[in-house]
Amino acid sequence: ASPCVLVQELERIARDGGRSRKVLIARTRGEGKELLRQVVVRGTSWVGFEVNTLRPLATKSGARTLSAAGRTIIDPFEEQALVERAIDEAMRGDIGSGFPGLAEKVGFRDAVRKSVTALRLGGIRARSLGGGSATSASRREGLITAVLQRYEALLDAGNLADNAHVLESAIRILQDDDATPPLRAATFLLPGLPDRGLEGRFVRALQHRGATLLRTDPVEGMPPPQGILWDVAPPAASGSYLHAVDRYEGPRPRIELFAAGSVQDEVRGVLRRAMEMGARWDEVEIIAADPRVYGSALHALAEAMEIPVTFAVGLPVERTRPGRVVTTYFQWIEDDFQESRFRALVEAGDIRPPRPRDLIPGPRLARSLRRLRIGWGRRRHTARIERAVERVEGMPRGRYETEEQLERRKDRTRDDLLALRDLIAPVLAATPQLDARVSPAQVATGVKSILARVAPGTDTDDTARERLLRRLDRIEATLHRETDYASAAATVRTFLRIRIPAPRAEGLAPWSSAAGHVYLTDLDYGGATGRPYTFIVGMDAGRFPGSTHEDPLLLDRERWRLGRGELPLARDRITVARFNFAQLVARLRGTLVMSHCRWDPGEARELAPAPELLQALRLRNGDRTLGFEALDGHLGPSESRLPRPELASDLDEGDVWLRALTTHDGRLRDGLAAVGRAYPRLGLGMAAAAGLRSDEASVHTGFLGTPSPPLSHQNLSDRAFSASGLGSLGACPRRFLFSYILRARPPDDPEFDPHRWLNALERGNLLHKVYERTLKLARERGLDPADDEFLALALLLVDEEGGQMLWRVPTPSRAVQLWEMQALRDDARSFVEMIREDPPNWIGLEMPFGMDDSPTAVDAGGRPLAVRGYIDRLDDHGTELRVVDYKTGRDYGYGGKSGVYNGGRRLQHLIYTLAAREVLGRPVAGMDYHFPTRRGENRVRSFEAGELDTGDGLVATLLEGVAAGHFPATDSAKDDCRFCDFGDLCGVRAGQWGDVSCRFADWTKRNIWILPELRHLKRVREWEKK
Repeated sequence: ASPCVLVQELERIARDGGRSRKVLIARTRGEGKELLRQVVVRGTSWVGFEVNTLRPLATKSGARTLSAAGRTIIDPFEEQALVERAIDEAMRGDIGSGFPGLAEKVGFRDAVRKSVTALRLGGIRARSLGGGSATSASRREGLITAVLQRYEALLDAGNLADNAHVLESAIRILQDDDATPPLRAATFLLPGLPDRGLEGRFVRALQHRGATLLRTDPVEGMPPPQGILWDVAPPAASGSYLHAVDRYEGPRPRIELFAAGSVQDEVRGVLRRAMEMGARWDEVEIIAADPRVYGSALHALAEAMEIPVTFAVGLPVERTRPGRVVTTYFQWIEDDFQESRFRALVEAGDIRPPRPRDLIPGPRLARSLRRLRIGWGRRRHTARIERAVERVEGMPRGRYETEEQLERRKDRTRDDLLALRDLIAPVLAATPQLDARVSPAQVATGVKSILARVAPGTDTDDTARERLLRRLDRIEATLHRETDYASAAATVRTFLRIRIPAPRAEGLAPWSSAAGHVYLTDLDYGGATGRPYTFIVGMDAGRFPGSTHEDPLLLDRERWRLGRGELPLARDRITVARFNFAQLVARLRGTLVMSHCRWDPGEARELAPAPELLQALRLRNGDRTLGFEALDGHLGPSESRLPRPELASDLDEGDVWLRALTTHDGRLRDGLAAVGRAYPRLGLGMAAAAGLRSDEASVHTGFLGTPSPPLSHQNLSDRAFSASGLGSLGACPRRFLFSYILRARPPDDPEFDPHRWLNALERGNLLHKVYERTLKLARERGLDPADDEFLALALLLVDEEGGQMLWRVPTPSRAVQLWEMQALRDDARSFVEMIREDPPNWIGLEMPFGMDDSPTAVDAGGRPLAVRGYIDRLDDHGTELRVVDYKTGRDYGYGGKSGVYNGGRRLQHLIYTLAAREVLGRPVAGMDYHFPTRRGENRVRSFEAGELDTGDGLVATLLEGVAAGHFPATDSAKDDCRFCDFGDLCGVRAGQWGDVSCRFADWTKRNIWILPELRHLKRVREWEKK
């Protein structure tokens, strides 16, 4: 097939010019190189060609003159620093009063900087705008004028030259006929170069000195917009008639259209069609309306399928290891140094400590970091690590651990902690204080500190790291203006929002295509490769042709009045976008496939196709009367994860499976059995789900049986049970299985809640220590409960224990901590009131039983049962003892309706009463539950020993179920699942109105009166009735 007109022009130039030097000026180097690559592929040498763009060419032309004048050319970082200084000076005058509260806002300052840059590149100077006072045409124009004046003054004072200076110098050189000879080499201009502002003047000066504008394929039916350089040849391909369908008289164009349900499905649809067409990967060019979104989707899919891809505009740096680290670093700071953020980097191996501890595995370090329970807070990280290092030498020896094993464990623990200190402490030291004024340079220093700890990765990772460090070095060297941390960080993040090319590729985007690789580019630079299969994706109305939002400071009417056509206008943006798209299609050859996504998951709305899709359908069918209804009918069902019947090629194993499981009309067959056989673990999951639907007892519903050799739960003689463990068994045997047989534990990470410091367990532990210490110290000091000193002692201990708890559990804010501390003091007052009302004659506080090597045994239906625990308080009533247990919540569930045992859920009073009798050899009258808090209202729930006579049989029934391997879930989700640690494992769901559902509990409830395997739980629930 004949190439596009531009390639034909270049072939002619190559043949006529031979080996002589020829300069090709393009919008980007990538565009020029791709066009020349087509020339070479077609058999013509590109020797002598030199690709350049306007800015570097202008710099090369004007640098000598500027240097002779003593001016230094500045880069974008130095330019921003100067504009920032100019904004500060302007805002200190009367102008600043018109923009209250905006002086430090990054968005406002960026808008001012962009307006100043636009005026400079438009060739507009402050002297042509008039005064910069607040009495100008508008406050906005006055501000911009004042900033522009000060910026130009700063440039002159420092003998500095920005891009505008460079272009002006190059223009003057080219316009001076006497001083400048014609261009030394044949110079050719590609169509589409700017024709407005300083760049347009530079292009016209090049033409004046002999540069030739090349011709390209025309865009019929759409005049070129103002502001671009354009020349065309006669129409040579169907693409030129996208907007003039009725003029086209050639053969039917090879155009296909489809729609997809998601971006991922759209990309999958592209690759499916490429395979269906028999295309090699290096014959495929994908042009994306949104290269960031579609590039990420293609990268994820292609990487999994090992499809080689090059990205013209690169990948977001966040998809590389250094980019992830930088992004997480800022998130870590924004979340008040949330430890879990940092831990995720350590666990993934993205960062690692310096030598000699750099070989410690990341997951091991992450576990050590997690055990420190840092939570959040800048100071807690190093403080918790240092405290842990100090405690290493005091680590106790394990029950079955030798001294040699203990020393090895100490060394390992110390190494882990020192590695964490060496990893975290320098990063924290380099990170500026968040409550002080800081500069972007200081923020950049912090970012560099964590980049220094990034683990080695791929070549792409190395490229990303080099480019990030290069930018951070420039920020450190130039951006020293101090502001609040959030603004400084936003500035740094803006400069680090870069895209990464193929490994070691140099220069700016777009980067070149490669043999054997799919090539993804964008609408600005696409269509230059000449590949026979072109896919244009993302053609929905939300992404193309874009918006017409005006500049917030320099509106279109002001741009027109100030620039008279030299400044781009927002209203022209759509016209330019549509024309650029039309000229892209005009120079395409071969097969064109266009598509769009029908659904936006971010905004949960449908997406309409762009008008260009309708134009493509009209051109394809040769009918300019077609409307969007015809387009929707032609697109048909959305491309999805299910392969289309008309496409015979399968992209991967998933496509093979789904094609086999799908009927010709898109319905899914019942292929669960086949899938389960092919994927055994998935089959086990489906069997478990089927077990819940069945009314038969199975291992999936908690019935393990008594296999041989026996499992651990079948031998209970060497186990010591706590009262809470037995209560858990009575409430939900499945919970007991997870916690006491499988030893599963929920994560013990501090959870950030902006409205809460301590959870119920932490609050209860603190109050228990206060109650114990108050009674113990009062007796040692001879204080009577009625004394004022007794209350003062309790309140003092609340403050002491609260300080210790603050060390272990971080607070979300000082205000929340103070509020909860006041509530804890109120609870201490309630306790003192309760003690004063009935002063106890206690003989034990937090009295342990069964906690050493000689367990305490109690009778359980004629069999000894080892138990262990701590009794909060044991009172001596003369002839008998009485157990007291503190509860720091409400007394809900302890009333008369719950009975003595609450269906087997409450066994603490039984175990503690039996244990106290066994340990002390004295009769125990019963047990009292005290609720000495404001919420508990100092209530007392008492259970006498006579009410507990049948409790040993209840415990024996529970243990019979354990020995039989029966661990069903509870039969009442409402009573037992709401606050269960294993709710996520069981799929517990809490409704809006307090209802709770659990599929395992529902199964038990449905079958408890039917299945014999549930007899133990049934007997426990009915124990008090019978």
